[in-house]
Amino acid sequence: MATQTEIPPVMDKKPWALKALPPFPGVALQLLSLLDNPDVPLAKIVELLRVDPALSAEVLRVANSALYGFVQRIDTVKHAVVVLGSENVKRLALTVALNKFSTTFLRYKDLRTCWDHVMASAMIAEELAVQLGVSKDRAYTAGLLHDVGRLAMLVCYPQEYGNLLFVARAERFDQLVCERELFDLDHCAAGRWLAEHWNLPADFALAIAEHHGAGPAEGELTPLVRAACRLADCLGFSVLEMPPAETVADVLASLPLLDRSQSATDLEASAERIRQALSTMSSPA
Repeated sequence: MATQTEIPPVMDKKPWALKALPPFPGVALQLLSLLDNPDVPLAKIVELLRVDPALSAEVLRVANSALYGFVQRIDTVKHAVVVLGSENVKRLALTVALNKFSTTFLRYKDLRTCWDHVMASAMIAEELAVQLGVSKDRAYTAGLLHDVGRLAMLVCYPQEYGNLLFVARAERFDQLVCERELFDLDHCAAGRWLAEHWNLPADFALAIAEHHGAGPAEGELTPLVRAACRLADCLGFSVLEMPPAETVADVLASLPLLDRSQSATDLEASAERIRQALSTMSSPA
């Protein structure tokens, strides 16, 4: 069972552990600002992506990969938006942007587990969303961002954080306690600071801050993100690379699902789809 994280009061100043953090891609931040606007015109998405040619090129590469399986080649951002839909393109662009943001540590094989866990959590959250009456777009994005505090620490201090993970794995230490001892805050608190700094919706900031919490979960996103994080561990995408302390059925039992048995079957079968997505995202452009 995850331990209760300690979330300090809102910090006005950037924590020292994030001082060296490079800026998040401007286009991605603008896409995040559209989270609660389901009626964004297609032209707006196209306009935003065209501002960043490198991001656009990577979005097109992934859209044309086996992950989506289109026979007809998608050769423009506008074409991608028409074929995939604005929500899918928005999710894809955010995923690509976060992946590029994490390039600093992704070259370290032992640290890729952190990115794999993020992607698995996002895809699991999206899969659970329908049964929980949550927007698939919001669910995926919340899952994608739930560990943004950890990714930020990794970007700033890949070797130091890598050593922390090595010790936590070897000695079965609590990762949050280790983070607070080394960085003066854990990745949940770091993530909340970033969420508020980026002006994310309040329920996103709460889900990011409380995804390791053990107490009652407020709102619709927090219980979903908590479950997605735990299910990612159950399916073999654990940051600490340890055998899961619970089963898929155990986690699903905590959620008000319409069809729990079918959800368990679907989730067990989704591991290969997650691995395919990870392979696609890590392939060179």
